[in-house]
Amino acid sequence: MKLTKHAWIVWSVALVLVIALMILIPFDRTAAWWIGAGCTAAMFGLCAAAFFRAFRRERTLESKLLGWPIFRVGYIFVIVQLIVGAVIMGIASFCPVWAAIAAELAVFAAAAICLTVKDAAREAVRRSEAAPEDKTGPWKAIRTRAAAIAAATNHPEIKKLAEEIRYADPTPTPMDSRIADMLETLSSYADAANIQKAFRMLEERKALAKSGK
Repeated sequence: MKLTKHAWIVWSVALVLVIALMILIPFDRTAAWWIGAGCTAAMFGLCAAAFFRAFRRERTLESKLLGWPIFRVGYIFVIVQLIVGAVIMGIASFCPVWAAIAAELAVFAAAAICLTVKDAAREAVRRSEAAPEDKTGPWKAIRTRAAAIAAATNHPEIKKLAEEIRYADPTPTPMDSRIADMLETLSSYADAANIQKAFRMLEERKALAKSGK
């Protein structure tokens, strides 16, 4: 809360100082001057909107860290606009209106694009972190390994076992690591006893997955 208050104070002081300088410096008040001056004030408004978007949406530390790149774009383009605006106002007496408009359109278009990209990046990070954790990954890895062993050994019973594993419930169970170890045993020593043991372990795992334990 204090950081937000201090930021608005700095923003207000900077805006008042810039407006005072635009009034006090004896520029020629042509149409180009008004374009440069108006766009400079408008860019301060855009920076304020970026600050609000970046830090006032949520008050968590994570949200503030993700919002910082958005605000950084805002204040960087304020600096860019101060330079562009000063140049336009400084040469206002012979600066064509179309040139002033084109320069300001380029600045504001670049600011809008950068803000949109940064905001989209933050939303992508938020969605990825909010997505539920995939707990089926270990069993999917076992499926892949079983298929590879079946293809390598070309053993009909191991192929059948791989097929059973493929359609088994991927819910994690305490049996998963033991089945993974058994598969590695079968990859080098696929006798009937080991294969039957693997089938029994798989049946035991199916019962555990069904019970939710």
